[in-house]
Amino acid sequence: MMRLRLLSLGLAGLSWLIFNPVARAQNDMMPGDFNASYCYTNDDLGAVYHPESTSVKLWAPTAKQVRLLLFDDATNEAFQIIPLSRDPDGIWSAELKGDMDGKYYLYEVTHLPAGSARPAVYRVNDPYARGCSANTGRTLIYDPQKTNPQDWDQDHFVTLKNNADAVLYEVHIRDFSINKNSGATDGNRGKYFGMVQPGTKTPGGAASGLDHLKELGVTHVHLLPCFDFAGGDERQKADEYTWYNWGYDPVLYNTPEGSYATNPNGAARQKEFKEMVQAFHRNQIGVVLDVVFNHTAATGSRPASIFDKVFPHYYYRMDKSGRYANGTGCGNEFASEKPMARKFIMDSVKYWMTEYHVDGFRFDLMGVLDRETMLEVYREAKKINPSAIIYGEGWQMERVLPADEMTTQANVQGTGIAAFNDGIRDNIKGDNANAREAGFVQGAAPPVGGMTGFHLEIKGQSTGKGGQGIEVFSPNETINYDSAHDDLCLRDKLWLSAPEVPEAMRISMDKLAAGIVLTAQGVPFIHAGDEFLRSKNLNSNSYNDNDPRVNPIDWSLKDRHMDVFNFYRGLITLRRAHPALRMTDRAHVDEALDFATAAPANVVEYVLKNHANGDDWQTILVIYNGNPEPKELSVTGDWAVVANDQAAGTETLETATNKIPVARFSLVVAHTGGAYHLDANH
Repeated sequence: MMRLRLLSLGLAGLSWLIFNPVARAQNDMMPGDFNASYCYTNDDLGAVYHPESTSVKLWAPTAKQVRLLLFDDATNEAFQIIPLSRDPDGIWSAELKGDMDGKYYLYEVTHLPAGSARPAVYRVNDPYARGCSANTGRTLIYDPQKTNPQDWDQDHFVTLKNNADAVLYEVHIRDFSINKNSGATDGNRGKYFGMVQPGTKTPGGAASGLDHLKELGVTHVHLLPCFDFAGGDERQKADEYTWYNWGYDPVLYNTPEGSYATNPNGAARQKEFKEMVQAFHRNQIGVVLDVVFNHTAATGSRPASIFDKVFPHYYYRMDKSGRYANGTGCGNEFASEKPMARKFIMDSVKYWMTEYHVDGFRFDLMGVLDRETMLEVYREAKKINPSAIIYGEGWQMERVLPADEMTTQANVQGTGIAAFNDGIRDNIKGDNANAREAGFVQGAAPPVGGMTGFHLEIKGQSTGKGGQGIEVFSPNETINYDSAHDDLCLRDKLWLSAPEVPEAMRISMDKLAAGIVLTAQGVPFIHAGDEFLRSKNLNSNSYNDNDPRVNPIDWSLKDRHMDVFNFYRGLITLRRAHPALRMTDRAHVDEALDFATAAPANVVEYVLKNHANGDDWQTILVIYNGNPEPKELSVTGDWAVVANDQAAGTETLETATNKIPVARFSLVVAHTGGAYHLDANH
C-alpha cells in the first residue's frame, strides 16, 4: 500500500498524549476478564427502526454517561436530550417512541480521565450508523424498506462456482463517469448512477460505462471504498470538486459514501447504492466492496474519530510504549482480534451482504487483520451467499501480534480466501516500486525467482516477492494482476521502464501482460482503463490528485485503442469459455500442465492436456514471448491458433503445422485434437 493518509505518526503521538489519560482510566476500571464479562452477541447495535418506535443501543461499558441528542433534520441546531440507560453488559440504550424516519442523532459520551475531576465529553456518531448527513455530520434514522428499489426482493447474488471463474474489474466510482466524455448525463457523472447508466457512448460512438463492462465480459466490479470516508466535501457537484480521494480513510463503515449520491443528506445514498447493485445484477455482474478494516481515519479526540470517543483505545492495537501501533503506516491498527472489534467487522460484512446484496469483499491490508477474524468472515459470508468471493492484500506488515496469527499470503493457504500475487505482478512488468525496472514483458528475465518462480506463478502455485516464493494451496487463492490503483498503472509503468522503444512495441507489451494475467491459473484482476491504455499522467500515488488528467477515465482512449480493448475482450471470452484455464485443484494442475523444457530464452511454453478440467479442447498450447524479436517454435502436430499478437478469442485465426510463429512481445494460444510433441527441436 503506497498511498499517504490523513494520519501521520506525529499526529498519532499527539493524540496519544492528549487522550491517554482517558484510556488509562478505562483500563484501571476494567475487570480482569473484561472480554468475557462485557461481550455482547446480539445483532441489534445501532438504531433499529420500526414505524412505531426505534431502539438505539451503544456498547460503551466504561463510559460514565451516555445521552442521545435528537435532531429533526440534517441542519437544524435544535435538539432533544434523551438519557440512555446502562445494562450490566455495557450496553447503553433507549427506546424512541413514534416514527423516527428522517430524524438524526448524535451520542454524547462522558468519560472520567484518570486523576481528574473534570469529565471528558464527546459528541460522536453511532459507530453502527447506517446513514448520516453530509460530511458525517449526524447519524440518520431511516426506514430501510423505503430505500428498496422496485423488485428488490427479486434481486439475487451473481452465481460464482469457484473464485477462478471470476474476472475482477477494479474501479473508483467517481473515476468511471466523471469525465464528460463518459457519456453519462450530468446528474449521474461521478455518482452511483454513473456506474450503471445504460446506453452511454464514448465520443466515437463505442459503448462506455455499464455497456462497456458487459461488452468486456468481466464477472465482477471491484469498487474502491464507497462507505463513508473522511476526505472531501460531499456537497460539491461534478464540475465543482476541489478534492479527490480514493476512500481509504474510513469513518462510518455501514453508511454508503455521500459524495456518490445525488443528495448527501437523507436516504438517497442508500437507495441509489441499492439501485446500482440491482442494475449490475440484472446484467450478471457481481459487486465486490473494497473494505478498510485495518485502520480508521482518525483516533483520539479528533473530528473523524469514532471508536475512541465511545471506548478509548479498545478498538486499536497499542505498542509496547502504549502508543497506537502503526503497522498500516496510517497511524493506527484496528484490533480485529478483540471480541467486540471482531464482532463489528462481522456485523458490517453481514449487513452489506443482506441489506445491499453485495457479492464479495476485497480487504485492504488484509495481512494486518488476524486470521481467525478473516476465517469467520469467510464462513459467515459463505452462509449468506455460497458464491461470495473474499480476497485481499496479504502483505506481512503487522508487528504487534505474532506473524502466524495474521492473514498474510502464507496464512491463507487452504482457507478459500485469496491474496494478491505480487510475485507474478513483478515478474510480468518488473519491480512495482521501481518505475524503471523491467520484467518479462519488457524483455528482462523474471526478477522474482527467475523462470522457475514464474512457472509456479503461472500454475497458480506461488505468490510473494521473495526469491523462494510462498506456496499457494489452490489457484482459487491467488489474485493475478499486473496493475491496480496503487503505484503506476500498466501503461505508465511500461512508458517509464521501456522509454526508448516505439509506442507500438509498448502496446504489444501491454497486451502480453494482459494475456499472462488472463491465461494463468488463478483469479484474474484488471485495473479500470488498462483495457484501452489508461494513463494517470505518470502519477504513481494518485490517492488525492484532483488533476483531471490523472484519475478520471478518458473514454476517448477506447476509440483510439479499440484494438487493445478487443484483445482484452477476446482473452476474457477465451478464459470464460475454457475451464482448462480455470482449474482449482493443485494436483489437477500438476497432472494437466506441462512446460516445455527446451523453450528459448525468455519464452514460456506449456500445454494443458487431456481435456484439462473437462475442457472441450483436448490440448491447449500457450506461448509467451518476452523477447524483442519474433520466435518460431517447433511444436509438432496440427494446431488451430485462437490468440496471437493481433487478436484473441475462441475462433480460429489461422492454422499451423509443426511450426508456430510468435511475434515479438506477444503470446499464442492454440489447440489441437491430435497427437503433438511439445519439446521439439527449437
